[in-house]
Amino acid sequence: MHVRVSRDAKNAILEVRDDGIGIPTDAIPHIFERFYQADPSRSDRSEGVGLGLSLVKWAVDQHGGSVEVESTPGHGSRFVVKIPQQSH
Repeated sequence: MHVRVSRDAKNAILEVRDDGIGIPTDAIPHIFERFYQADPSRSDRSEGVGLGLSLVKWAVDQHGGSVEVESTPGHGSRFVVKIPQQSH
């Protein structure tokens, strides 16, 4: 897993990238829904109830941000979280 934190003129940016099993294309529109789990048989981990990404989305939304995802089955995923910076 690779994590990178940066910023641009408007946003604080968090990028999380892995080279895991990826997410099926048809599952991507649903991964931020509460309790949604892409085919659990694809993973060797049986933990989880499908709340993690829905909580991430909720927290990001509370701060007026966005979450983007790119994934290729068999090659991993990339999530980019953008949170607007507060001006002082």
